[in-house]
Amino acid sequence: MRIRVLLGAAALTATAALGSVTTSAAAPVPPASGPSATHERPARHQVDDRAHASWRLSYGRATHRARAVYPGARLVSAFGHAPGGPTTNMAKVDHWRFIYEVPPRHRGARAVQGVYIDAVLGGAIERPHPGRGVWLDNAPIRGPRLTPARAYDQLERAGHRGHAFQFVSLGNPLHPQLKQRYIFSNRRGGCDMFSVDDIDGKVHNLCKRGTSGR
Repeated sequence: MRIRVLLGAAALTATAALGSVTTSAAAPVPPASGPSATHERPARHQVDDRAHASWRLSYGRATHRARAVYPGARLVSAFGHAPGGPTTNMAKVDHWRFIYEVPPRHRGARAVQGVYIDAVLGGAIERPHPGRGVWLDNAPIRGPRLTPARAYDQLERAGHRGHAFQFVSLGNPLHPQLKQRYIFSNRRGGCDMFSVDDIDGKVHNLCKRGTSGR
């Protein structure tokens, strides 16, 4: 199903991500020269957990707001960016645009229209705006199962560690050979780095010849 939407970066102010960090009284104290590896891993997981929860919450709030005005609205795409530049911390990819299709309410109604909502993770959720601009060939998103933070975890598990990205997108292409996926990139709207399938977590290197569509 096709939907007409406007692409663009949200111009909003970032706020703090959700969650808190707890430590055990019995945990050993790291040396003064810096944290040990055993402390770095839990700290990274806590950051990822906050980013995961914050994205879920913002997506849920945006969807609720879209459906309050446009009943039946369904997510077809999401575009996020980190205002501060490329990062390995998905909590900093906190400016998002959620794009929805709005099916006709009755037979003979005009073609499906689109609306978008700009949001900051853990912060403001803007009102829905009618979509204008280019056509996006995406089917409605199922789920999604992963969040950007969890998709980035899959990327690291596949051996692609330490890569910093500024742009993250989620889509469900109508192309029969493509799956619902996240794309990590350093080009706005580009496919220059990696994709992670949302359903099975498989990672594809978009830089390799013959895999640009994967």
